[in-house]
Amino acid sequence: MKKLLIDLGHSKKYPGAASSVLKTSEIIFNRAVWTELKKLLDPKKWQVIEVPTDFGKLDTSANRQLLNRINFINRNSNAEDFLLSIHANAASNPGVRGVTTCYMGGSESARREAAKLSKIYAETTGVPVWNGGAFDDRNARFGRIGIVRDTDPFALLIEAGFVTNAKDMAVTAKKAAEAIAKYYNTFPL
Repeated sequence: MKKLLIDLGHSKKYPGAASSVLKTSEIIFNRAVWTELKKLLDPKKWQVIEVPTDFGKLDTSANRQLLNRINFINRNSNAEDFLLSIHANAASNPGVRGVTTCYMGGSESARREAAKLSKIYAETTGVPVWNGGAFDDRNARFGRIGIVRDTDPFALLIEAGFVTNAKDMAVTAKKAAEAIAKYYNTFPL
């Protein structure tokens, strides 16, 4: 049995993207999806581990919180395990919508898996694929995404829609979780 670590991307102290118009945020979305997802992942296939988001006094900044999560992941997994970081995107234009999955750039197999996860998510939820469905972490704002680049397991980071788009946020947490579970429960090990 392989480990599947689930990272919820943000914490109450560092809540991520938000939409004041839709009155929702990434942290609300991520946790709602996780609540449903943990019921759907195949326990015969996966040992599921939730990555903590609160490290108490060790959370002195958003960067420190990310490092705490990366350290936890690396202490509790190895290169044969898997990691999913659940996120939602945001844009100043409320018409922008879609799902994309970030992967460690330079890996063609990771790019294919990222595109596959986005495609399954789109087919299951009706949220369109955005940006081709696979986002090379080297194209991120800081030239890398630590949660996929600095962790030992095979890591993907799904941006499961935009918190700033009403249609993306109309997808129920259960439907979003079904899409993610479909990908992982059929993943060949």
